[in-house]
Amino acid sequence: RLSRRGRTIIFSIHQPRYSIFKLFDSLTLLASGKVLYHGPAKHALEYFSSIGYECEPFNNPADFFLDVINGDSTAVAASKEDHRPVDTGKVAEDTMDSSVVDVLHQKYLSSSLYQSTKEALAKVELGRGSRQRLSKQEHEITYANGFLTQLYWVSKRSLKNLIRNPQASIAQIAVTVILALVVGAIFFGVKLDRSGIQNRVGSLFFVTTNQCFSSVSAIELFIRDKKLFV
Repeated sequence: RLSRRGRTIIFSIHQPRYSIFKLFDSLTLLASGKVLYHGPAKHALEYFSSIGYECEPFNNPADFFLDVINGDSTAVAASKEDHRPVDTGKVAEDTMDSSVVDVLHQKYLSSSLYQSTKEALAKVELGRGSRQRLSKQEHEITYANGFLTQLYWVSKRSLKNLIRNPQASIAQIAVTVILALVVGAIFFGVKLDRSGIQNRVGSLFFVTTNQCFSSVSAIELFIRDKKLFV
């Protein structure tokens, strides 16, 4: 329902079963920072079969791809047996010594899928025209909503947290009232002379210091909620 409203939904699926995997449109396989496959998900099994990695009957394609990448699949062992060289040429030795990830990456680079992706990216680059020098504004962090919108929703959320936890709010109000009474009693009836000016400066310093230290407690809320916001 959210996606139909134009929202982008991102979530992770741990070991998707076949009924979920067949719903995928595009599939990208990565390992050690290298692309091993990028293209339509329904053509992935056909591609791996063409490079010598046949998926066993009744095996889940998602599990098969992970096993092939990790080198744990029986298809990997079968591929090594099928491609074992008769002579001990240098090219064959290099192929056998390289890891499964490197082999899959090199085969993907030589495939038609990579070429089509490369051509599509080249068209995008040509459409952008000549590369211009990036301005400073392009490096600045931009947000989908303005500052006032962000301030409104964050303030609303903080207000809800205060309402749902009244104990902390009541305690803060009680402490503030008690300190106000104490300060008011100490500096009550200050005279309008030189000593009165010094007393007023002392009271302002005490009140300002108290407000600064009492607001430090808000930092704890920020640290606790920072991960949630990020």
